Amino acid sequence: MKIYKLTPRDPSSKVWEGSDFKGAIIVRAEKSDNALMLARLKYKTTQMHTIESQETAYGPWTGANTDFDYVTDSKYSIEGDEEILEEIT
Repeated sequence: MKIYKLTPRDPSSKVWEGSDFKGAIIVRAEKSDNALMLARLKYKTTQMHTIESQETAYGPWTGANTDFDYVTDSKYSIEGDEEILEEIT
């Protein structure tokens, strides 16, 4: 697994109204796309759409709206399931 720090590019943008959290987060995930998906699912608001009969969360946690960096701090273990490890306000 890798550790990512996801940071909203412009949290004052109207697009970020689609997220319950607008700070940086630390995420353990196999790929950056998985890290973004975890953020979309956790911090969604009422913005939902249906694709092939499945309700799916969407919002600003996308590559277009979010910067990400690799984190090498030993504080975060690369071992374990994909998950959001920390919120940074």
